[in-house]
Amino acid sequence: MTSPYPPNRSRGDQTQGDQPFQDAKEAMARSDAQIQGDAEAFGEAQRDESEEDRAVRVAAEAEDRLRAVNREIAADRGDRSGSSEDR
Repeated sequence: MTSPYPPNRSRGDQTQGDQPFQDAKEAMARSDAQIQGDAEAFGEAQRDESEEDRAVRVAAEAEDRLRAVNREIAADRGDRSGSSEDR
C-alpha cells in the first residue's frame, strides 16, 4: 500500500506500473461504448415518430412523472390527499 507522502508515491508507481491507468482507460472505453450504443438505439427508436405521436408521448410521460413526484411529496408529508387523482 502506498503512502500519500511524496517520497513514497514514486515507489508505489514503480511497483504498480501503468496497470491501474490501463484498467481505468479500458473501463472508460467500455462505458463510452455503452453510452454511445444506448444513444443510437434511442435515436433510432424515436426517428420514425411523427410530431403528433411525439407530443402525445411527451405529455403522457410528463403526467406520469408529475404523478410520481406528487406521490413522493404526499408520502413525505404523511397525508395521502395528493394521490386522489390516482383512484
